[in-house]
Amino acid sequence: AGLASNERHVRAAVPLAAQAEGLSYSYIDLGYNEIDIDGAPSGDGFGLRGSIGFAENFFAFADYATFGFPGSVDVDFYSVGLGGRIGMSDKVDLVGRAGYAKADASAGGGFSVDDDGYVVAAGVRAEVADGFELDGNVIYTDFGSGADDTELAVGGRYFFTENFAAGAEFRTGDDADTIFVGVRFAF
Repeated sequence: AGLASNERHVRAAVPLAAQAEGLSYSYIDLGYNEIDIDGAPSGDGFGLRGSIGFAENFFAFADYATFGFPGSVDVDFYSVGLGGRIGMSDKVDLVGRAGYAKADASAGGGFSVDDDGYVVAAGVRAEVADGFELDGNVIYTDFGSGADDTELAVGGRYFFTENFAAGAEFRTGDDADTIFVGVRFAF
């Protein structure tokens, strides 16, 4: 009787273990960014972003992107905050984020300006095939004084191993389009 009871417990635990292995919210992305601003020259640079999952359905995130433009103009964007996910299945999550955002711009001749505000986002993330993820988000950033933007973002990544992936993301907003191409280490 004890062996049969243990077998039932193991069978009952298998779906829970499979569900716990869903999408990872602990990762680091590193890649190349390019931005095309309406009526202005395009800029490029690199991006670094990461997330640490905790308490099963929550995560802390940090994003950094830097862009260089012609004429020695540099723009840096930062955001940090918290997010949460609701698992629709072990392969599909509804995701939300909220946090602090900052933008710094500088140009030759000592000109600089910085703004801070907030960012909120909502979207869907899914593993659509073995090792292949897609996500889509609506992202709202507000720096105050009418400096706000709503972006639609779509991205995808392919995991070559359990921990390493390559991917791309396209964002389109009120005044700019951004492309990110990079690698991910998930842990």
